[in-house]
Amino acid sequence: MSGYGIVRTPGSGSPGQMLCGLEGSHTRTRRRVELVQMLTRLYLDNFRCFVNFEHKPARKQLILGRNGCGKSSYLDALLLLRQFVVKGDVFDDFFTLSQRTRWMTQPHQTFELEAELDGGRYLYHLVIEPWGEPARPRVKSEVVRFDGKPIFEFETGEVHLFNDRFEHKVTYEFDWHRSALATIIQRRDNYRLSRFKSWVASLFCFRINPFAMGHRAEGESLYPNMDLSNIASWYRNLVQADPLQNAAMLESVRASLDDFSFLKLAPAGENVRLLGAEFTQAGGKTINFNFNELSDGQRCLICLYAILHFVLARGSTVVLDEPDNFLSLREIQPWLMAVSDTVEDGQGQILVISHHPEILNQWAPNNGVQFVRDGIGPVRVEEFRGDPESALPPSELVARGWERE
Repeated sequence: MSGYGIVRTPGSGSPGQMLCGLEGSHTRTRRRVELVQMLTRLYLDNFRCFVNFEHKPARKQLILGRNGCGKSSYLDALLLLRQFVVKGDVFDDFFTLSQRTRWMTQPHQTFELEAELDGGRYLYHLVIEPWGEPARPRVKSEVVRFDGKPIFEFETGEVHLFNDRFEHKVTYEFDWHRSALATIIQRRDNYRLSRFKSWVASLFCFRINPFAMGHRAEGESLYPNMDLSNIASWYRNLVQADPLQNAAMLESVRASLDDFSFLKLAPAGENVRLLGAEFTQAGGKTINFNFNELSDGQRCLICLYAILHFVLARGSTVVLDEPDNFLSLREIQPWLMAVSDTVEDGQGQILVISHHPEILNQWAPNNGVQFVRDGIGPVRVEEFRGDPESALPPSELVARGWERE
């Protein structure tokens, strides 16, 4: 791990992870097993091309499949659920009835998230139904269970709260067009429910778009946008929150980006900073660029290492859609190796959606699943079927359409 500059420091993860950093290697290994946090199941029904769809992801997984097989919609479903639970805005901002499966006649949609957190199993169950004229989506049911026991229920406009001993404590009415879970605040007797909410907030979905990235930070963003369009304000927050991990990230970028020295946030008015990058040539001459003046590939590479160090290394679940866009093989391969080492070291969960030959060859044989559709029918998940006895690499099997034979 040291070759990639990953820093394991108290303060860079959960309280349990902080303890890991202060104890011996045997205890650290034991606690990593106890403090696993990861997405273990996603169920979707009547959402776009997903009908009775179930996926049980691993800690490290490549999702591959032909265009139109639901890979990007999978990421969108996770993103919508996260935004709904974390932001708590009205339903219309996230879900529209037009996202129901076109050939289905049932009115309601069902979403389920399962997660393993600190040795327990959480289930989030959400059912959406149309209501009114004109019809609008509303919550029919929103439930959280811990090891099969209820800790939160929002049914037909009424919220039921339970404490950590699974005792029913409070009942009240709530707006059917919002997530009631989003309004729950942490108290001494609802640790389990608060723990689940914090995990949902740390479930990050990315579809990196260098064209949307600016260099102006007028404040600090706690969370990154899906496309990392707010990279300047997010990085401004990260520098303040975790300078040690920032130093490690810059070390990784230096190893991958020729002549790169560091990132800086230059003052540009009251409470405004401009994100820039400094490069140093062989003779010692320094050249400065605003972040939006960097190439598309340079911006993407910096963002990938920010995700590695500030998100994945902290134990979060990360879903990345086509992270290899704009990058060469020389650039993506060291990042893939660093990601694998981080996950294998017990930190985080990574799901990568990609067609890139190098990623297919490295991850598909042991860590690959395929999203498959027959025509425009529903999506299903299959293990990657590449023949281990074949002389052809997985990328060539996929290119020839032989990966399922």
